[in-house]
Amino acid sequence: MLEYQGQPCIICGKPFAGEDDIVTCPECGTPYHRACYRTAGTCVNTALHESGGSWVLERRRQIVAEHSAEKRAEQFAQAEERERGEQPKMLNGSLYDGVRLNPHDPCVGLDPEETFDGATMREVAEFVGTNRFYYLPLFRLMKQTGKKFSFNLVCLFFPQLYFANRKMWLMTIFTVLLEVAFSIPTVLIYMAEQLNFSVSWVDVHSDGFTRLDNGLSFVRMGLSVIWCLFGNYLYYRFSVRRIQSIKKKAVSEAAMREQIQSEGGTNGWNIVLTLIIECSLVIAFGFVAFAIR
Repeated sequence: MLEYQGQPCIICGKPFAGEDDIVTCPECGTPYHRACYRTAGTCVNTALHESGGSWVLERRRQIVAEHSAEKRAEQFAQAEERERGEQPKMLNGSLYDGVRLNPHDPCVGLDPEETFDGATMREVAEFVGTNRFYYLPLFRLMKQTGKKFSFNLVCLFFPQLYFANRKMWLMTIFTVLLEVAFSIPTVLIYMAEQLNFSVSWVDVHSDGFTRLDNGLSFVRMGLSVIWCLFGNYLYYRFSVRRIQSIKKKAVSEAAMREQIQSEGGTNGWNIVLTLIIECSLVIAFGFVAFAIR
């Protein structure tokens, strides 16, 4: 009924009201007053029948376009008010400028038809799934300004777990391998000091090995800072590229949206699997070191 309200009946020209008795054409969906349809005896929207279109789908597209135009006008008006100093500037104004966020809206109040290199805001929202209130405005800012760095606290300490939770498996494996490789000197020192196990092919108590361990520790800290600053941007690029790939292969819009939702979002079991992989690699290195000592 929301699609019909205020729209004119194409026979009598009167707009539909909430209390009207409305019938629709079973083929094209064109609405009529019941009395008008009885008088005509058939659907008179021949142009829509010839094109094979749907009145409801066209009306819904019109509603989306009108809603998007209203959102853009509202955003521009708010931005102008801030420029004139009529609204207090927010501390995070660069992120939310001109945007009235709505946590109950799937796109949190942003324009669902706004594009990100071929992916719409609605598609990105469906792919991100959880925590859209944070990611959607941030992605919008990155697109508009070209800004690539932000602060991701999880990536500062556990980048591999963040990437795994967000289903970014290439980045997960890459960060796990780096973490394990740079931790090898620390593992050897632990094995020698805590397990009373040493290997003949390296002196873990030498000054050179200690400097190597310290140096790799600083490298790990530097990488943690990099993941912290660019983790959100990597997720932004990953989301857009995955959506583009899904859209190219999808056979229908329904299948595309279903795949976007299934491949996006988060998965806590990926964190468990990543921890198992990382521990397994460390244990495997210990066995190899024991075998060739």
